[in-house]
Amino acid sequence: MANLQDKFLQSSGSIPKRSAEDWPGSAFYEPNAVRAIQQKVDLLAAHMQKQSKEHEAAMHNTHQVFEFLLQDLENFVECFDVAFKARATEGSALSAPRIQYQADPDRSVGILRILWHAMSFTTRGNTKPLALNRPGRPPLFTGRIIALNGDFLDSRSNLQTADFPALLQHEVASLYVPADPAAPAVMNIKHLAGEEVYFHQADAPRRFLLKVVEIICGGGFFHE
Repeated sequence: MANLQDKFLQSSGSIPKRSAEDWPGSAFYEPNAVRAIQQKVDLLAAHMQKQSKEHEAAMHNTHQVFEFLLQDLENFVECFDVAFKARATEGSALSAPRIQYQADPDRSVGILRILWHAMSFTTRGNTKPLALNRPGRPPLFTGRIIALNGDFLDSRSNLQTADFPALLQHEVASLYVPADPAAPAVMNIKHLAGEEVYFHQADAPRRFLLKVVEIICGGGFFHE
C-alpha cells in the first residue's frame, strides 16, 4: 500500500498549498452564511421546542388518565368477584375466584388477573415526542397507554425484559392521550386493523379498561 501511495504522489506531483480562503468550507464562516444557518437553526429549535411542550402536556394528561385506570382496576376486581360469587354453587371452583390486581411501585404498570386470563397496562415507552400517524390528517402528538395480553410481572412471560418492539407483539390495544385535555383520547384496537374508538379523557380510563377486558375475556383458547 505504501508503494502504491508513493507512486501516486510521484506521478501527480506535489500538492499545491492553499490558503484558508481557498477551501470550499470557508464559505461556511462568511457573515451571510452564518446568518442563514442561524435562521434555519432557529426554525428547527422552534419546531423541536413545540414538540417538546406538546409531549410534556400529553404526558401530564396520560399519567392522570393512567392513575385513574389503576384505581379502576380495584373496582373491576370487586365487580368480577360479586358476579362470580353470585353464580357459584357449593364446592364450585368459582366459589373462591382467582381475581386480583397489582400495580408496580412507580405506578407505570398495572396488572389485572381474572382466573386464567391476565392483562397488563403500561405507560413505559413514552421516552420522546411521538405522534399518532393518521393518513390524511395532521399528526397528533400524544402519550400512550399500552394494553398487553399477559402478566407483565410474571417472569415466564418475559414481558418485563422484552425490548419495546418485542413488547408490542403482545399488544391488544393502545390508548393515545393528546396534549389538549378537551381533545378525545384515541383507542386503537390492534386486531381490528387499527380501528379507532374515541373517548372523552375523563371517561377514557374506565372505557378503555372495559374494552380491553371484553376483548381478552370474551374470547378463549384452542388446543394446540
